[in-house]
Amino acid sequence: MKKTVKKKPIKRVSKVPKTRNAGTMTESQYFSKIRSALRNAFRYWSPMQLALKKASRPSQSLNKRLKTEYQCAKCKNWFKRADVEIDHISECGSLKCYDDIVGFIQRLTVEDVNMYQILCKPDHKEKTNNYLNEKTK
Repeated sequence: MKKTVKKKPIKRVSKVPKTRNAGTMTESQYFSKIRSALRNAFRYWSPMQLALKKASRPSQSLNKRLKTEYQCAKCKNWFKRADVEIDHISECGSLKCYDDIVGFIQRLTVEDVNMYQILCKPDHKEKTNNYLNEKTK
């Protein structure tokens, strides 16, 4: 009979103190959760939905199930809804402390339909990465 040796679990030491949620979250994780909740709460913001509608047309596809297509503002190609994202033309910015919340919400909930654009997922990812790269320079 072969004996199995139980390995001791490796206890990882976090370099960043976990000061939130009973010691289970870092400050960054805490504000990331708030940012995510705010974005989710305003997912169906009317000006955003109007921008989406503005970039739509009845489907030209042979797929009869696909009723509507959306045009990417950058590449001008047409996509199904699952392949496009609504983008804030001026970025919402960071949310790293309580002082950032008011500005973040104001930029998140812009009333002007023209402050939103529809981008296909690759173009939106490219724009976001460019913004993040510029911000870190």
